[in-house]
This record gives sequence, C-alpha cells and structure tokens, in this order.
Amino acid sequence: MRDPRLPEIALLLLIAVLIALGAQPVLHLLAANRLLGTIVLAVALVAAVLAIRRAYDPASPTVRADVTKYVAYCVAAALALVTIDWGPHWAIRACITAAEVAVAFDIVTIVARPRAVGG
Repeated sequence: MRDPRLPEIALLLLIAVLIALGAQPVLHLLAANRLLGTIVLAVALVAAVLAIRRAYDPASPTVRADVTKYVAYCVAAALALVTIDWGPHWAIRACITAAEVAVAFDIVTIVARPRAVGG
C-alpha cells in the first residue's frame, strides 16, 4: 500500500533543492527591481501572517507544529524583504537558510502526520 504523503514529501524535497540552487539569483533579480520585489515580498509576508492566524486553533492537537511551520515561512519572507531592501551581507544566506529550515520543518510535520486510513 502506497503512502499518500510520499508525493507531498518528494515535491517539498524538490522545492528544497530548487531553493538551494536558485534562491540567490532570484533574490538578486528582486533586488535589481526593488519596487516589484518589495511588493511581491510584502504580499508573501502578509500571506504568511494570515497563514499563522489561520493555523492557530487552540482546539487542534497539532497547533504548535502548525503555527511554528508558518512562522518559519514568515521569517523567510521577512529576511527576503530585508535582503532586497537593505542588502546587508549576511541577509542572503540567512534568507536561504530560513527558507530551507521552513521547508524541512514542513517535511517533518508531514512525516509526523498519521497515515490516512484506507489510503
């Protein structure tokens, strides 16, 4: 019986590889077109904050993991915004690392999720 979580995990692993290989050129492209980059990343930051609010359900048994996962994505978006708007030398690597950590944490939460019955 095939685990339905495997395709989701495989796609997240692919995203992690793409982040590792292509995040730096994308950040440079956004920095070169600062207005567009700022708008795109501000929208991503707002979406991440809204995802945190949506994930916060005190009755859910996985509320801590869900909120932490979206906070990790929020930090990655905030660091990307810092990278393109202010450009400190440490920000590019910090942004890429935060995005990788967010994806890795997402994978961990999927692995920890119970298998679907009958799936």
